[in-house]
Amino acid sequence: MDPRRLSPIDHIDHALLDAFVQNALPALLEPLQRKLIERLPHPCRLAVIWFDDGGTRIAASIDSMGQRKTPGENDTSHVSDSATLRQCLTKGHPIRTPSLSDPIIRWVAEDTCEPLLCLPLMRSGEPLGALIVMQRAGSGTPAARLAELVCWAPLMADILVHEIDAIHGLFGAVRFARDFTLMRDTETGQHQLRIGGYAGLLARVMGQAHGLDESFSQEIALYAPLHDIGKIGIPDEILLKPGKFDDAERERMKMHVTNGAALIDRLVEDFCLEHNPRIKALRAVVAWHHEYLDGSGYPEGRAGDDIPLETRVITVSDIFDALTNVRAYKQRWSLDEAFDLLSSMAGKQLDKECVHAFISERKQITNIWQHYATNGA
Repeated sequence: MDPRRLSPIDHIDHALLDAFVQNALPALLEPLQRKLIERLPHPCRLAVIWFDDGGTRIAASIDSMGQRKTPGENDTSHVSDSATLRQCLTKGHPIRTPSLSDPIIRWVAEDTCEPLLCLPLMRSGEPLGALIVMQRAGSGTPAARLAELVCWAPLMADILVHEIDAIHGLFGAVRFARDFTLMRDTETGQHQLRIGGYAGLLARVMGQAHGLDESFSQEIALYAPLHDIGKIGIPDEILLKPGKFDDAERERMKMHVTNGAALIDRLVEDFCLEHNPRIKALRAVVAWHHEYLDGSGYPEGRAGDDIPLETRVITVSDIFDALTNVRAYKQRWSLDEAFDLLSSMAGKQLDKECVHAFISERKQITNIWQHYATNGA
């Protein structure tokens, strides 16, 4: 896909998906690395040379130990400048013992490893990158063992592409559901966009505090707009009602949570996402974002550690956005009033650490609020 043809929102989605995949690669490579250790006498590591979206430049080198590096100012970064990559992608099969005279191969292997194989990573006929199999420098590999490696290493590349496919499938399913939700009604759609900004920022701060990698905040940014997906099943006369709900209407409105969880379950089934490890966080965001730490929330009355961090992040962001924007049944609260209410709920209904982190980013939060207010959202 040519990134120059994408709309602004598509650019954001594409960048998020690409970052999502890159951050997932070490975890995807790790079980393949274990298999490599079983097969080779002197294994070193697996690494992926990841291309940019157009497949013309090197975006990063990511290995099975979680190390990621991007080309420096003086590094070769064009795919076409690597004879190994050109040959690998053109022929579509493994290149044996790629030469360290190739600047990109040398950049990936550094001084500690020597390359054994370079394998293409292709998805729907488009190059994603290349998988490099390496061993410790100076170890030497018997010809028979290398021939065996050439036979089964393409399976590793296929498994890796399959796992990347699963991430694309999850992302596509979530994006479809998100876009469908944005079309349901103006306020719900605008709320979804705003909460994505707040939750993404808070998740980044909380992720850093808890030693989580960037994939945590990226998952939250992706999932946040879906937290109210169940509202598409709420009748307009309730969803858009001016004034307060009566008891029956309030209970009907609360059903958007269980409706949303059911929709996610259907999404998982229809898109065959049952075995995707990231789906658990998505369901937690949708099914529990109205649960409170003291057990006073709904629909399950969960409390304490039964409410995961990703859900706590969404809940704080959701309450702030609901307070600071006009709804059919209420006027907008001031930002000061909203921050004060969050403070009063911290350590009771809401996670104290999340609230304090949210308030500590007040300047950024205000900028996000002003951005959407200025742009009609």
